[in-house]
Amino acid sequence: MAQRGGARRVVHRIDPWTVLRFSALFYGSLLLVTVVAGLLLWVVGATTGVVDNIEQFLKELFGYDSFQLSGAALFRTTVVGGAVLVLVGTGANVLMAVFYNLTSDVVGGIEVTVDDHEPDGSPVR
Repeated sequence: MAQRGGARRVVHRIDPWTVLRFSALFYGSLLLVTVVAGLLLWVVGATTGVVDNIEQFLKELFGYDSFQLSGAALFRTTVVGGAVLVLVGTGANVLMAVFYNLTSDVVGGIEVTVDDHEPDGSPVR
């Protein structure tokens, strides 16, 4: 089988500012999806009585006289904890981009071969 030609490119640098913006948007979107899904699950659980069943189960399991799940407290904790995770995840990604930039100066970066053919062998138009 003949080897197809392709352009070889080397990634020498990743812009930390771009990584910061992309990561913040990505993790923020994940937080938004998680909060909306949690809210919907809470509303459905409260409406169908699942939340009351869980509270009753925990009362019996641990021998509590009273136990109540607070939807507002759960929501606040999820939003604050999620915001912290967005900041930590974004910071970790930016740190890794900076580490990559430092090590690519030593090792020369990552070489990527860009194929200029479709999977069936025809040239890309």
